[in-house]
Amino acid sequence: MAIIDRTTEKKITYSTALIASLILAARFRKYPEGFTGIMIPTSAGCALATLGVLMSGRIPVMINYSTDAEANVKYARQKCGFKTVIASRALLEKINCRQSCCSVLFTKEMKTTQR
Repeated sequence: MAIIDRTTEKKITYSTALIASLILAARFRKYPEGFTGIMIPTSAGCALATLGVLMSGRIPVMINYSTDAEANVKYARQKCGFKTVIASRALLEKINCRQSCCSVLFTKEMKTTQR
C-alpha cells in the first residue's frame, strides 16, 4: 500500500496513486503556473492533490484552515501571488469560510468529472 487513509479507511496502491496523481496533474495544468494553494484536511486526497500539483510543475502552498482560513488564504496569496486554491466544499462550509475569498477548485467536482 502506498497510502492508507485513516479518516476514510481507504487503501491506495502505488499504481492507483500514480494514476490519480497523473490525472490531477493534467487538470492542474489548466490553471496558472507557479504556486497553488491547497486547503484540504490531512487525507489521501490531500496527498494526491499535493502530488498532482508537483507533477503539474507547480508549487503547492499548504494553507492552515483551522485558524481563520480566509485570513490565511489572503496572507499566503500576498506572499506567494497565487490565484487557485484546491479545497473541499464541505470543509469550507464546516469552517464557515466564504468561497469568494479564493478561486477554488473543489475536490468533489474533480472526482465527479474525472472521466
